[in-house]
Amino acid sequence: MPRIDLPLITGPYDEGFVDTIAAIQTVSWQHAYTGLLPADYLMHRAPAERRVTWRARLLEGADGPLEIWLGRVDGAPAGFSCLRPASEPEYGVYLDNLHVLPAFQGCGLGKRLLAQCAARAIEGWPGRPLYLYVLDGNTQAREFYRRISGNESAPFTDTFPGANVILPIRRVTWTDLPALIARLAPH
Repeated sequence: MPRIDLPLITGPYDEGFVDTIAAIQTVSWQHAYTGLLPADYLMHRAPAERRVTWRARLLEGADGPLEIWLGRVDGAPAGFSCLRPASEPEYGVYLDNLHVLPAFQGCGLGKRLLAQCAARAIEGWPGRPLYLYVLDGNTQAREFYRRISGNESAPFTDTFPGANVILPIRRVTWTDLPALIARLAPH
């Protein structure tokens, strides 16, 4: 059984951490979004674009306050989650990122990261739901969110950051966070 650690990384952040987060997100997108986003973007532009985005967020404070958990499996960076609670507060607490590298999918890391974010939302913003956005075509993620009682909005279109492509997306919301945590617990 792999050892999974989920430290909250509060900063100060450095270039190495920026590189780690950007690389995890890029590889996750390359795996999940093949056929949904232009191949040229995923393979050639996304790595640099994600690094610029995360550098701005982590080193310059762009996009407001955030909380980030780095998931490690047997000591190796394997995924991360990021809450941006001040972004669109009318919908709840925004889970802006939930990524697990393909090599580590299936070991429970994604569930643990999501449960950690739900627990933090209960603690920091009691009574507010947790929500995220998912590409309509990301059927694997959508099926996972439905299995754990995520409520999907109707699809709507938005511009995908960096790729300048308009895609259908959905907002997935959990209102009963203790029940979500229970669903995510190992059985």
